[in-house]
Amino acid sequence: MKAFELVRRCLFVPIGCLIMSYISMCVYWIATGCRYGVTVCSRVFVSTLPYTMILSGLIVIIFSVRSLRRISRFRRAMENCKENNADKNSLDELEQAIQGLEKNDSVRELLRASALLSCGLYEECCETLRRIDLRELSSADEEEYFNMLIYCRLMQGERKLAVRLYLECGHYFNRALLRNGTSHIRHTVGMIYYTVGEYDKALKLFEESKKQADESLICECDLWEGLCWVRLGNAESARDCAVRASENISDSGQEQSLKHLVRAVTALANNVSEGK
Repeated sequence: MKAFELVRRCLFVPIGCLIMSYISMCVYWIATGCRYGVTVCSRVFVSTLPYTMILSGLIVIIFSVRSLRRISRFRRAMENCKENNADKNSLDELEQAIQGLEKNDSVRELLRASALLSCGLYEECCETLRRIDLRELSSADEEEYFNMLIYCRLMQGERKLAVRLYLECGHYFNRALLRNGTSHIRHTVGMIYYTVGEYDKALKLFEESKKQADESLICECDLWEGLCWVRLGNAESARDCAVRASENISDSGQEQSLKHLVRAVTALANNVSEGK
């Protein structure tokens, strides 16, 4: 549930309370033949406020619980999809969970793209992104759109395309980096810097990304930091990154990346020993 949605629902309580009390006052005035004046109607209005406040709060709680249940179902479906390597049953379950989340088609497609990306279905994610009308997205959703697009291209090995896309839409990333809560975007920008050989900048972004990240993203950052240190010729720091990453492994893709990093660290350490 987005922050602005929570604010909107919280504001509904006092506003809804006042509206329902006003309606109650009008109904009372009409039902009594419109024979009472402002004083009596005002007392009716005030006396109904506690009840309408409770009713407004109950409405907000009911809708919030329903939203949280839908979000929880969506997250469970994503995890199930990852665990079962995106088989047909898990994808069907994921699709049902997505349908219950959003009415806006473009936002729903963005959620679908995010779920497909988390399952490692990068080409399917890109196909979903192509169906999205950017005019229907908020500023934050636009940033997420380009972040997913570039991340998918990097993971598919299309590095030149990813760098070109980043140069074309870098202002979305610059805007996102000014805010907190954009760890995943910092991680993607760090990957871009790694791709173009600016390892110091990449390391800085990976470290920043870990400050507000879950275990899976922390693992990703440590894996990429390790690769940066390998490129910089620092086997000890790269090995430390591999050790930290091993503590937060969450899927088979990260396991393969860790094996690749360990091989790179071993090769670097051997080269350093032979050089001595």
